[in-house]
Amino acid sequence: MVRHRDTAPYCRAVKSASRLERAPLKSVLHSFPPMRLPLPILAFLTAHAIAADSVVPYATEQAVPRDVSSLWKDADFRRDPLETRVLKEWKEDGAVCRLVTFAVGTFKGAPARIAAFYTFPEGATRAPAFVWAHGGGQRADRSRGAYFAKQGYATVDINWGGRELEPGAAENTDWGNVDPSQGPQFYPKAFRQVKQDFLPDPHTIDTVTSPRNGNWYLLAYAGRRAITFLESQPEVDPEKIGFTGFSMGGNITSFVAIDPRLKAVAPMVGGTGYVSSPFPGIPNPAKAAAYPGHADLFAATMESQSYYPHVKAPVLMLTATNDFHGTVDRAFQCMRLLPHNDWRVSLKLHYNHHLGPEQWLLLNLWFDKYLKGFPVEIPRTAAVKMSPADDNHSARFEVTPDSPDRLRALRIFYSHDPNPQTRFWKEAAASRRGTIWTANLPLHDGLPLFAFADCTYPLEGERQSFEGRSDCFTLASEEAVHHPKQWQLENLATIAASTDFTPDFTQGWGASPGGGLSTYKFRDPEMRIPGPEKALKLVIAPSDKPLGIRLRISKNQFITGVSAPEENYTANAMAKPGQTEIVFNLSDFQETKEGGTRVLGDWNRIAILHLDIIQNGGHLRLQNNPLPRSLGWTDASPR
Repeated sequence: MVRHRDTAPYCRAVKSASRLERAPLKSVLHSFPPMRLPLPILAFLTAHAIAADSVVPYATEQAVPRDVSSLWKDADFRRDPLETRVLKEWKEDGAVCRLVTFAVGTFKGAPARIAAFYTFPEGATRAPAFVWAHGGGQRADRSRGAYFAKQGYATVDINWGGRELEPGAAENTDWGNVDPSQGPQFYPKAFRQVKQDFLPDPHTIDTVTSPRNGNWYLLAYAGRRAITFLESQPEVDPEKIGFTGFSMGGNITSFVAIDPRLKAVAPMVGGTGYVSSPFPGIPNPAKAAAYPGHADLFAATMESQSYYPHVKAPVLMLTATNDFHGTVDRAFQCMRLLPHNDWRVSLKLHYNHHLGPEQWLLLNLWFDKYLKGFPVEIPRTAAVKMSPADDNHSARFEVTPDSPDRLRALRIFYSHDPNPQTRFWKEAAASRRGTIWTANLPLHDGLPLFAFADCTYPLEGERQSFEGRSDCFTLASEEAVHHPKQWQLENLATIAASTDFTPDFTQGWGASPGGGLSTYKFRDPEMRIPGPEKALKLVIAPSDKPLGIRLRISKNQFITGVSAPEENYTANAMAKPGQTEIVFNLSDFQETKEGGTRVLGDWNRIAILHLDIIQNGGHLRLQNNPLPRSLGWTDASPR
């Protein structure tokens, strides 16, 4: 038995150690005489050593949280000092940008630090601010901060992926003993390829299956530490902070959105949840198999749909109608889970994983309204109603937009394809009566029906967004969905009514970032796909200059029931001055990959087609350009 006088030195040492923030166990032990430690004191010191980490590991699977609230309830994002280091500073065009690193926390006994660009208007005090989270494989971007500084915002653009930001910089992101990166091709200190499942390994926080073992927990943790960084800066108003991010950054935004310090959030092409679930009507057991034995735990703790019921801040969801990551149906599902109605969705039409200036400018307006407090009038999400007819062969779709007198245009789109990634959104003829727009849409046995309206509102003159210029912004209505009582997807192959491609380029085409146009028309179940005896004929307006014409095709990608790898083909042609027709046979499409020798064999399984027109070495902007007139089928011509 140890006497009281023998334990007194230990008690004094324990009191001293408890005053040292995150003192390592080794330093505490050195303060004791070289003798056997009493078990109660050893237990205290062990607990103190564990507390050195920013989160305490779970000892058993029974201790692992099973919901979002429990997962985050003990996290304190202000506890650990930021230990900010300024590595470099730039001043240009009224903006101050600093390359900084700050502490995320301590995990598995080692510090984790993140690099970022912190940018603000020169001379700013108590400016509105927001965090930017980049996408997978991307990096923080100094030009982004410079643009938003000119709009009056301070931003911190976190470099969670660890890619190089500035050549020769003394520091970059260093996750220490953990690794939530996208792998060694991006983060030089990576321990493994990208990890999403919750299984333990030597570089996870917990030794049991836990939500904290996946990448997303640590990235969300870093995002909330970035909020702490912003609220501690003298240039920032801590009561006016928002959060946004692109792709994987959109996921991070949805996780971080539960933070009560945020006044507005805007996930982009990400943060739509349900990643472990198949699309309705399309069985896909591989989705859940990616999380062996814990798919339900993954969905309940680290999928976006489990976060939105706890989000009190206004939410702007920016994505694309065919986004592979921020899928459109799930975007609307998530918004319906919010405990309030202050949300909007804006969609880039007929495109994947990119936004147009109409969406980017809406981001400016959103933060102007909720962070700056400007009296910006952003119309509410338009209400919709879909009523199947008694014969179940058609449905009446009604849209009631907010501020109808402000509308520049309202277009109604529908589809029967349950796969939102390659869905062709067909435009319906709409009529207006008072404040309600209506369209009659076809219904088919065994098939779903999806519909929404795209509402265009003008701005007071053209404005420069972070990417492109526009004089308007777009808002989507609610999405109406009709699921059949009994799914019969084979009926998609029976509703083809014509071989018409597109009458012109005003419908069914989306604008690509490089200036060209793209379409998912090949996925339109109402169009019959012809055989090899047919070719594509492009009709253009006469030009007094030679033009380069390029068609690009992607096959197999994201198509329901297709397991073959993606294939890409390109066809190039020269149009002479005055030439108005160019025919593209199957054999004109050459395999795009380096060393590829195949030509396009048929018109089947095509996901997307891109059109580019080049003049004097530069790509022409084709949206609303009268130069391209139509693209349709014609008889193949001999070469």
